[in-house]
Amino acid sequence: MADDDRDETGDEFAMRPDTESRLQNLSEDKQGYVVVVTRAFGPDGQDLIAEDGPTFSGEPGIKIRVKQGDTEEDIYLSPFFGDPSKVWSEDFEEGERCELTVPETGEQLDRIPGMTSEDGGHYYAIYLTEDLAEGELVAVNDIWGNYNSRILSEGELLKLYAESEEDQEARENWE
Repeated sequence: MADDDRDETGDEFAMRPDTESRLQNLSEDKQGYVVVVTRAFGPDGQDLIAEDGPTFSGEPGIKIRVKQGDTEEDIYLSPFFGDPSKVWSEDFEEGERCELTVPETGEQLDRIPGMTSEDGGHYYAIYLTEDLAEGELVAVNDIWGNYNSRILSEGELLKLYAESEEDQEARENWE
């Protein structure tokens, strides 16, 4: 991200209203719904909403720690589902896998079994309720530059787990 995209406070969104204009188009044209993540939790219920961090069209971001080799930084993801905006300053290598953890504890986010991307990435859970595994979640990819994410319900998670178990059994029977 270039420094000229940020104002004097370092907020890129003060200078570049991408998120706001996309949201405005949705609401004015009534072409869809805007989903804003207002609660986000790590694997042990840690709050990932960064009330004191950068905002995205007035909403606080989701803070996770990203580590790729020797490069490590707390980054802020847009809370608007489908918006790939994030705030970071380190030079992460595009297309390479990252470790995704909770900033305060260093605990790795929960990997979602049976869910991978075409580029070999794995998906990790940011829970949307304090029920954690029993609630809905946002699945984020661990490949830097892969902006595909999904919101999954409890039923969809159960289906992924069942398919993952079936795949494992098939591999064991094949050997």
